Parts: sequence; structure tokens; C-alpha cells
Amino acid sequence: MASSSSSRKCIKRMATKQQDPDIDGWISDPEAQENFNGSFRSRKIINHKHVELPFFRNHGFAFPELLSSQHLETFVQLTGDIYPDLVRVFYANLACEEDLLTSHVKGVNIVLTPDVWTSIAGFRKAGIPAHRGFPGANRLDIYQGCLRDPTAKRDYSIFRAGGMKKDERVLAFLTAWILVPRNRNHAQLTTKDAIKLPNYPLPYAVFVCKVLEHYKVNFSGEASYTPKHTSLIGANALHHMGMSFQGTTWRFKDEPDEEPMDAAEAPSTATRTHYEQEMLRMVTALFDHHHTWTSKLDSIENQLTAVQEQLALLNTGHAPPNPEAAVDTVEGSESEQFEDAIDEE
Repeated sequence: MASSSSSRKCIKRMATKQQDPDIDGWISDPEAQENFNGSFRSRKIINHKHVELPFFRNHGFAFPELLSSQHLETFVQLTGDIYPDLVRVFYANLACEEDLLTSHVKGVNIVLTPDVWTSIAGFRKAGIPAHRGFPGANRLDIYQGCLRDPTAKRDYSIFRAGGMKKDERVLAFLTAWILVPRNRNHAQLTTKDAIKLPNYPLPYAVFVCKVLEHYKVNFSGEASYTPKHTSLIGANALHHMGMSFQGTTWRFKDEPDEEPMDAAEAPSTATRTHYEQEMLRMVTALFDHHHTWTSKLDSIENQLTAVQEQLALLNTGHAPPNPEAAVDTVEGSESEQFEDAIDEE
């Protein structure tokens, strides 16, 4: 055992390159150097975490598909070496110019354009700004919809992750460790997570280093380290959340055994929260509206095709049988379709 421990220590030392800090090589502007020395030189960096989504897919979790649909799949699985000094320089020089994040590291200008976000993190400039709220959404209803037992007494002044359903519990964990990382209690959700205080540890170190690599910043001689195996969120994290692997799936240890529910069986309206019922109503109405307009457009397209065929016959000198009736029928049907569409609105 002693030999194994010594070997691990040796590997760790070899993986970490050390260099005496040379601020002139990082930042040339005297004022920027002063800002770096005063606010960033000793700033801690949040421990990197990542996840391997195939593990969770193979064990019956549903949340990986949610991350994939939000284009977060690449970002939560990022791994790589970290250059702590250059990460601090990046944040010290971070600015926003014309709605784009910019920085300057070792003489290299860095601009986080949409293409850079997409190529490194997989992000897309699309979607709904849900963090700003949207009609029908209520934070308490959303939170209760994530709980295994919404009727249990609890303190709703803070949104604790304990008591959440399996997938929601893991998503809360990933949010606190990867998406909006913090350096403290990871079992409590709070709206203050995104507020960065003056001495707040610096997040997204691997992503920042990927950006520096993309812009070909010179890493030669810079101190670096590879995140430990504990950076992987997997089975150990599930055990920490109070789950255990039972049969073919992960379950909470205090979760009672239940009869398997028929896949075709959907939760009754009585068991859904107000938020779930409202969202279901909105989605159902949207799909119904979409189906109605699709049907109408298909009908109009068929009518236009008929008109084109009639015109083609006229152009070739072959009069269609009863052309006036055909055109009247087409125009009348098309008019009725638009009137129906207006009534639908």
C-alpha cells in the first residue's frame, strides 16, 4: 500500500508544472497588472466537475435527454487540463463589448463569439430566457412538482434539493456543481447562486482553458494540473444523494417499493401540481393549434396544385372540363380555409 501511495504522489507531481509567476508575460498594461495583483492573483478556482451522460442513460435516468435538448450535453462533459494562472488573467481582463465577452491573455485578444460558444461548449443562441420568468410559471409550483412528496411539511423559504425526485435531484446537483458552480452548500438551491461576490472563486476553468487553446495562447512553461478522478459525477455522487442500485435501477434508500406502472398509464389530473396542469394545457393547446394550421395549409397546397394543373392545361391549348366550375371550387375552398383560420384565431 505504501508503494502504491508513493506512486500516486509521484504521478501527481509529474503532472503539475511549476513556474515562477511572471506577470509581465501575462499582462502588459500597468493598470491591468495592478487590478490583477489586487483582486485576482490569489483568487481560488472552483473545483472542476464533469459528468459522463452515457452512464446515466444506461441506468434509466431521463435527465440526459433534457440536457441534450437544451444543448448542454457537450458543456457538462468537458474535461481537460487547467492552467490556473491564465484562468485568473482571463477573468481579470474580462469585459463586455457590443454584447460579446472579451479578454486579453499573453498578448492574445479573445472574443467569445457565438461560433466559439458553439464549437467549444455546444451552446446555441436560441430558446426561451426562462430565468426571466414566463406566463403561468410559479417557482413554488415548479419546486413542488420536483418533490417526491409535495404534501410533506417543509421549509419553503429555501429550496432544498433533499426530497426531490431522482432525475430532478441529479439535475439540481449538476446545476450547483457545473452549470452555476459555487464553493459552498450544494444541497440548497437559491436565487443568489449566480451573484459573484468580489472574492468569489472563479468558475468554468476547463472551459476557459479550452477557449485559450482555441485562440492558440502559448501554454509553454505555465503551471497546470489535471482534475482528479473525483471530478467525475457518477455512482459515488448518487450514493451521496442517498440512492442505491437496486435490481436494474437506482432508487432512494428510503423509497418504498411500488408496483410497476403501466407505460400507457399517465398520472391523473388530481396528482398533478397546478403548474404541471397549466403547462400541460398550454402544450396541448399549442399542438392542437399546430395540427389545425397544418391541416389547413395542406388543403390550401392541394388547391393551389389543382389551379396550377388547370393553368398548365390552358397554356397547352387543352381546355379543362368545366374550367369555370373548377376555378370557382378552388377559390371558394381557399376562401373558406382562410375564413376558418381567422375564426380559429
